[in-house]
Amino acid sequence: MFSSSSKLGVFLFSLLIILAVSACNPSTNASSPGTYPVDSVFTDFYRELGGLSVLGPAITPVFTRDGTPYQYVVSGLMSYDARKLPLERFHFSPIASIEWNINDLIEPAPIENTGAYVNGHHIWEEVLPFYNRYGSSIIGLPVTGVKANAEKQRYEQFFEGLGFYRNYADPPGKVKLMPYGSWMCAENCQFQVSDDGPPAGSYIREYSETEQLFIQASDNFGNGFTGLPLAHPGMESDGLYEMTFENVVLYIDPAEGNQIKLRPLPSWLGIQPDAPTSEVKADWLSFFPTTDGLGFNVPRTFSDYIVNHGGWTVSGTPITEYRQLPNGGYTQCFTNLCLEYHPTAPEQLRIRPHALGVEYQKNGINTSVPDSTLSDALQINVWEQLPLIPSGQVQTIFAEALMNNSPVPGVELSLVVKQPDGIVKSYLMDPTGEDGSTRIELDPINGPNGSIVQYQVCMLAETSPQVCFSRDYTIWNQ
Repeated sequence: MFSSSSKLGVFLFSLLIILAVSACNPSTNASSPGTYPVDSVFTDFYRELGGLSVLGPAITPVFTRDGTPYQYVVSGLMSYDARKLPLERFHFSPIASIEWNINDLIEPAPIENTGAYVNGHHIWEEVLPFYNRYGSSIIGLPVTGVKANAEKQRYEQFFEGLGFYRNYADPPGKVKLMPYGSWMCAENCQFQVSDDGPPAGSYIREYSETEQLFIQASDNFGNGFTGLPLAHPGMESDGLYEMTFENVVLYIDPAEGNQIKLRPLPSWLGIQPDAPTSEVKADWLSFFPTTDGLGFNVPRTFSDYIVNHGGWTVSGTPITEYRQLPNGGYTQCFTNLCLEYHPTAPEQLRIRPHALGVEYQKNGINTSVPDSTLSDALQINVWEQLPLIPSGQVQTIFAEALMNNSPVPGVELSLVVKQPDGIVKSYLMDPTGEDGSTRIELDPINGPNGSIVQYQVCMLAETSPQVCFSRDYTIWNQ
């Protein structure tokens, strides 16, 4: 654990950055602009934890506070406290918990003694070898569980001093460090990374009686079902108390003894239902009948998940047929939520609700009037040829249009690419062919290792809102 005096020093990091960066000029030995040699105090520590390939370069000179030396690397802030025992003198300062106020609500403890459960959080199995080797005295305690970040298309877990992530497209085990140091140093450091800034602080509880009812209901539904809370509960225009979580919106129904239920977010967000279909005979599918022998085919992984998290009265009945995802998984929407299966996700996130609550928090209810145009029933899949690509190599973007699992030719799509240097380029893709697919090669993009290329594919049609799909890939020189 960190002492109170060392935590107090973290509150002064913002000032220390300014003082350290403004007082020194880059070393002539630096390998690239804005980088510095690792100070001799930290050389062995830096190498032990993987050096340049793991921690990234040093981005400030060494500086001191009350006799304690510090130095920023891309992944964090190294600190040396000579007053501690020899094996406890080096550590990464607790930026995430102290500076950014990241400290998620405690996760339920495991029923069986499986995996690692520390500080109220399960340690991601892919991070566990690193944690077991260096421990909380160096990297800090976990302050979140492993989470899916749909905006950045990656899985993440935050510890006090270091953060870990794996891109959706990467194979299990290919975990990297978040740029804590760069986020903290920000514009005060010349060396910059393309990753966006640090996340917002964790939800801060108000401990009202109403909030406690919603939090308890979230716990009862099961770990990960609702996701973390996003906003304090409040009374809505219909006179009902409501609380928004990452995946769902809960509300209290006084007409049924103040029972807590789920809002129908899929329809509120404009997700259109499919027509019921015939049963497909397969061992991995179950069938949910609706009327006249028709209904919806539901993957058994989804039906089992629903049964284990409150049952069909909580999730509601299926409103769409399941759809395959490019990564070999599938997705399906129900009255009150949408589920996803991702075969290469961390174990506790392979089956998870889609973050509809996040979309609702950003955009509110979709009030546009649905019609029967092509876009209502059209499924667009978008992907890149190489999720990791060397700088300057040509990337290919693919898209396909399907309706009721059949290819749709003649669909026109636009493509907008945001490069790491901030330049935005627009392309017009060829209309989809008879197989419903199209592709386009991008101009070669150069960028530093680890930089993100963002792109968005939109359907060219008279629809409101416009149908768009956003993804990204990473420049990576092996």
